[in-house]
Formats: sequence, C-alpha cells, structure tokens
Amino acid sequence: MKTIEEIYKTYEKPIFHYFYGLTGNTHLAEELTQETFFQVLRTFSGFRGEAQVTTWLYKVARNVYSMWKRKQKVSFPMPESDVLKGPASYEPDTVLELKEKLTLTWRVIQELPENYREVFWLREWHELAYEQIAVIMGKNVSWVKVTLHRARLQFRKNYAEKEGKE
Repeated sequence: MKTIEEIYKTYEKPIFHYFYGLTGNTHLAEELTQETFFQVLRTFSGFRGEAQVTTWLYKVARNVYSMWKRKQKVSFPMPESDVLKGPASYEPDTVLELKEKLTLTWRVIQELPENYREVFWLREWHELAYEQIAVIMGKNVSWVKVTLHRARLQFRKNYAEKEGKE
C-alpha cells in the first residue's frame, strides 16, 4: 500500500481538478483539496484497501464537498480568465471562438442538476470507471450509466439551444 506522501503526490492534482470542475474557483478548490487530504490523513489507518485508493479518495473528496456545500449557498462563476486563454500560436479569431465555446460549455455544465453535473464531470473529465463512480456516489453501476446518459442528453440539448441563441 502507498504511503500518505505518495498518495498526496499522485492524487493532489486530480482531486484539485475535481473540485475546480465543481466550483470554478481556484482558491476554493485548493481549500477543499487541503481539507480532503486532512481527512485522508485522519482516516488513513481505517483504510482497509477494499476499494481502490482512487475511489476512496474521491469518496472522501465528495464528502468534503457535500459538507462544504451544506454550509454554503453559492453559485459558481466561470473559471478564472487564465483558464480561458488559448495557445499564443492561434489566430485571434480562433482564440475568441474557443473562449466562446468554453464559456458556453461551462455555463451548460453548471446548469445541469447536481447529480448529473457530478457524474458527467467524473466520467468525462476524470475518466473514472462506472464502478468507481458508483462507489463514490454511493449508488449502483446501473444508476451511474442511466444518470450519465441523461446528463449527456440534457447537456447536448441545452448546449444546442444556447448555441442557437448566441
């Protein structure tokens, strides 16, 4: 089994990106990441290895996020502008088009119901297996597949509607 230090070095960035995808806020994602690893440190001796380390970490992260969210009533802004910058080699029109698509994508994702958004984010951006997502969400694999399918359908529908209006 890995040490806490190895786990932190391996998973700190993916956990940060998980939180950033849910909140759109760098500072908040950093705080939640630190709280997650604090909780991991506190509960590490109780980890029996029945689940993959990745699955266990995301489950801890999800619990940290759920506790934070219960205390807060906030909406999530667009990602900070440095995330929206395209490569310098692109033409200005191409960069503008990419920024517009990213902005629209972000808005559509944020408008998805919470369970759709979280499953969509874990599968599409973190590329976790259905089984891992099921453990993280405390559901079965069928629920994950159905929820992901519905999230994708709603994402496509909302994206097409908003794209047509802009």
